[in-house]
Amino acid sequence: MGIGLDVLAHQVGSLEFYWAIVAELFLPVWAALLWVAPRWSGPDIGRWRFRAVGFGAALLASLITLAGKTLEVWPGNPLFPSGHTAFAVTIAVFLVGLDRRWLRWVIALLLLLGVALVLSFFHVIVDIAGGTVVGLSVGIVLFGWLRRSEERRKGAVARDGPAGVSAGR
Repeated sequence: MGIGLDVLAHQVGSLEFYWAIVAELFLPVWAALLWVAPRWSGPDIGRWRFRAVGFGAALLASLITLAGKTLEVWPGNPLFPSGHTAFAVTIAVFLVGLDRRWLRWVIALLLLLGVALVLSFFHVIVDIAGGTVVGLSVGIVLFGWLRRSEERRKGAVARDGPAGVSAGR
């Protein structure tokens, strides 16, 4: 049996193993929430723009954390900041920005993710705090940009007509 299978066999049945599964399953759950959220909320932002910018922002946050790990921002801790947390927090910013009713669910899911990451020994609390800062920064900047661009687009449509053709001018 290879070393990978030996490690897996040792981990199965341990509490860390199950918390690791929870932590890994959260990434597709967050992506699914980003996908369905525009259906449940008002049409303030175009669905496809919301999804594309939201998913792109989450990937950007993950890449930033990868760069932080590569550059070893926190000496002696090669896992700082948490990419899981940055990905989830970025999507959480988009969900709450779209509709404040998401806030209680987002907080509960983020807390569960943080607990899962710590109990599975993927990260320590400092890693999660770093990922939160990255996720909030990327999410707030890009959601703000998306909201402003949608307002400009809607203003242009109201002013010029649906196809950008001047109405009666």
